[in-house]
Amino acid sequence: MHFLRQKGVAAVELTILLPLLLLIVFATAEFGRAMYQYSTLTLLVRDAARYLAGTADTRQTGNLPNPLTDAGCGNCITETKNLLVYGNMASGGTPLLNGLSTADVTILESPAGSRRLVVSVSYNWQPLFGDSFNTFGLGDTLDLSFNLNTSYAVTAL
Repeated sequence: MHFLRQKGVAAVELTILLPLLLLIVFATAEFGRAMYQYSTLTLLVRDAARYLAGTADTRQTGNLPNPLTDAGCGNCITETKNLLVYGNMASGGTPLLNGLSTADVTILESPAGSRRLVVSVSYNWQPLFGDSFNTFGLGDTLDLSFNLNTSYAVTAL
């Protein structure tokens, strides 16, 4: 008759532990997604910088245009940004990472006169299930979004 008192205990235990287990599963999935997007962002920046290295010096003079602008390099800045964001040289379309735009991309020669080009991106990563976490009255709401920053430096060919 002892087993009759245990009836329903497993359901109560599952009810207590299920929210914690789901939180762990979703947090692990979001962390994996963030790492995947950071890896993708780094790959995109690297590929765009390699493209820029071959196209920045259209005059083949040994010095890059100063300042480095589209007019001085045959639209290399715009094409590099489009390649990084959309995967092709044409502007517009669907970004390769949701929320990434050409405004997030910075291209400069650093230090000036060195032919060293730095392509940087600051991407505002957003979680899949919302950008804030409600603490249910136990404190302030937690902001879950953060910036993924990456840069890559190349020497112009």
